[in-house]
Amino acid sequence: MTPADPLAAVTHPDPYPYYRALAARQPFFRHEALGLWVAAGAAEVAAVLAHPDCRVRPPAQPVPPTLAGTAAGELFGRLIRMNDGAAHAPLKGILMRLMANIDPAVAMTRAAALADAIGGSDVDAAGVKRWIFTLPVVAVADLLGMPVAASGNAAEVASQVAAYAASQSPLASAAEVQAGADAAHWLAQWLLDADPSSTGLLPALQSAAQQADVDPAAVAANAIGLMVQACEATAGLAGNSLVRLGREPALLARQDAAALHALVARVARDDPPVQNTRRFLAADALLCGVPVSAGDAVLVLLAAASHDDSHAPSERPWTFGAGRHACPGDALAQALAAATVAALLARGAQPARLVQSLRYRPSLNARIPQFS
Repeated sequence: MTPADPLAAVTHPDPYPYYRALAARQPFFRHEALGLWVAAGAAEVAAVLAHPDCRVRPPAQPVPPTLAGTAAGELFGRLIRMNDGAAHAPLKGILMRLMANIDPAVAMTRAAALADAIGGSDVDAAGVKRWIFTLPVVAVADLLGMPVAASGNAAEVASQVAAYAASQSPLASAAEVQAGADAAHWLAQWLLDADPSSTGLLPALQSAAQQADVDPAAVAANAIGLMVQACEATAGLAGNSLVRLGREPALLARQDAAALHALVARVARDDPPVQNTRRFLAADALLCGVPVSAGDAVLVLLAAASHDDSHAPSERPWTFGAGRHACPGDALAQALAAATVAALLARGAQPARLVQSLRYRPSLNARIPQFS
């Protein structure tokens, strides 16, 4: 069965023939039922992400209305990935430079050590969910210099990050929005109270930001933002890698680091965790040869660009974006997803059994498997 529309495709069992058809036949079009422009072709996706008038948030709505006036909204409003303009450029430049210095191999090794410290050998469906939503987040917290393993609060940190991430979804209930606001407050206080190691990313970020006269609150918000990005997107990447292993058991013959990295990189392109993103027109413009109006919204189908048969595969998976809002942690995310899969396999996870009860968590943009 073909997905009803590009949003339904996110959680469809196999949306990729549909995406390929859109990329080939409707690379940029107006979807009247959704009230959105849709970019599906690789060239069109690249053009939208590079266009100066295509903003990451509606100009008149910097924070989602459901989060406005809450601690979650205050945190959201400070995230550089949710803002355009020169005000956020200094912190963005600092963060990108520091992220580029992280060695993915070192991060994977540290994640493996954290997996042993976290403990637990439950690899049933519930256990797999716990692992894919916990280990990447805790690994990023560790890279920041936060003492998650020593303090014994790894599970709590991951839970709070997941609660904040869930509150940002348009599908979030009132209770989930409130939980996200509480989580934002908890995380901000945790960062304030904790004493990060001198070799961690956070002290380096704070020092460089202070020299650039960047607001400390923005630094704290974006440190939390790194953990949030490691939550759902990396969970999806690890989970979809398990799905691939379950459907292609021959891949299990090799479980070394190189093989897992290759697997995760392939999944990031073929079955990406972030399937789409949105851009909002700040002015009337000509976009992909079509006149669009200020206030219009564009659904950017990253997953369709990945499957555009008329373009050579991009060296960088489209799921990590492109242009000024490209994710700077693409290599790190893939390393942490590989480390998570390795930890699960080492503890006896059986991907072939997991895929027998596969479904996807309700979402409008993230493809995250749930096993039951």
